[in-house]
Amino acid sequence: MRILFCLLTISLSACSMVQSKPNQLVIERKWARSTLNEEYLGGRLIHRFAPILTEKLIITGNSIDGVVAYDRANGNERWRLNIHGGCEGGAFIADDILYFGAGDGQLYAVYPDSGRVLWTYPLKAEGLARPLVYGGVLYVLGGNNVAHALNAKSGKLLWLYNRREAGNLSVRGGSMPALYGDLVLIGFSDGSLVGLNKSSGSLVWETNLNRNKRFRDVDASPVIDGDTAYVSSYDGSLYAVNAADGKVVWNLDDGGYDEVLREGGTLYYSSSSGKTMAVEKATGKVIWQKDNPLGIATSPTLFKGVLMVGEMDGALRFLDPRTGDFLGEFAPGRGVTSRVTVDTKSSEVYFMSTDANLFALQVNWKRYAKDWPWQ
Repeated sequence: MRILFCLLTISLSACSMVQSKPNQLVIERKWARSTLNEEYLGGRLIHRFAPILTEKLIITGNSIDGVVAYDRANGNERWRLNIHGGCEGGAFIADDILYFGAGDGQLYAVYPDSGRVLWTYPLKAEGLARPLVYGGVLYVLGGNNVAHALNAKSGKLLWLYNRREAGNLSVRGGSMPALYGDLVLIGFSDGSLVGLNKSSGSLVWETNLNRNKRFRDVDASPVIDGDTAYVSSYDGSLYAVNAADGKVVWNLDDGGYDEVLREGGTLYYSSSSGKTMAVEKATGKVIWQKDNPLGIATSPTLFKGVLMVGEMDGALRFLDPRTGDFLGEFAPGRGVTSRVTVDTKSSEVYFMSTDANLFALQVNWKRYAKDWPWQ
C-alpha cells in the first residue's frame, strides 16, 4: 500500500511538472505580397510605411511606385494607386479618408475602400513624414522643413511654418506632428523641436536639442504624456521635454529616429546605435538594454505581453518587455523596415520588409507541452 502511494505521488508530480512549463510563442506566416508594380533594380530604399488596417483591407505603400490595398482575409490585391517615388513616410486615416505625403511632392487624400483620390495638395517636396488629422485639420511636415496645416476635407491651406534649412547633413525621415493643448509640436532636421500655435502656425517656443552632432535630425514623432513630450534626435539623445515651454527635463545620451512606446511608467525605445531599451519614464534611467545584432530597430510594439522590434538588416524580433530576453524571431529575408501593425482581435501582425514585401503573420501563445497520453 505504501509503495502504491509513492508511485501515485511520483506520477502526480510528473504531471505537475509538465503542465507548469512555460507557454511557447508560435509565429506563423499567413502570406506575403510584393507591393511593387514593376521590378525594381535600383539602390536600396527604406519602406517605412507602417501598414494601415480598415475593416476589410490592409493598406501599405513602398518607396518606389505607389500605395496598394489587400484583402485582409486572403491577401488578394484590391486596388493600387501608382505614384512616382511611392510613399515612404506612412499614412493617417480619419473620418474614412486616408492621408499621406508621397515621393512626387504631393499630399494625397484618398478613399480607403477604393483608392479614389479626393484631392491633392502640392507639398513641393517629398512627403517623408506621416500626417496628423485632428478636429478637421491636417498637420504635416514636408521634406523641405516646411510645416503645413490644411482643411482635411478640402485640402485648403490654413497656414505654413517655414523653417530655414540649416545646411547640415540629414537622414531621410520626418517628424509626425503631435498636439498638446493649443500647440502643435514638430521636430526638424536642424535638431530643433518647436511648439506652434495650432490655429495660426505662429512660433510659441523652440528648443535646439542637438547642435553638435553629425546628424541632428529630430525625425521622431513627439509622444505626449501629461505635460511631457518624449522625443529623440538621431545622433543626439532621447529627451523628456516640458511640452508647454520646451525645456528639457532629462536626456538619455543615445539617439534615435523613431518614436518611443509608452507603457505605464516605462518607455520602450529603439536607438540609432542599434539597441532596444526599456527606460524609466520619470528619470530616463535605463532598466534594460539589448543589442540588435543586425541593424537599427524599428519603433517597438507591445502585443500579448511581447515586445516586437524589426531589425533593418535582420528579423522581426520578439522580446520579453520585463527583461529584454529573446523569445523568438521571424526572418523575412533581408530585413524589416516598418514598425509592425497589430490586429488584436485576430492576433495578426503586419509589416514591410527591405524588399518592399508586405508580410502577414499569426502570433499566439500555445501550451509548450501536452498532457500525458492517458489524461
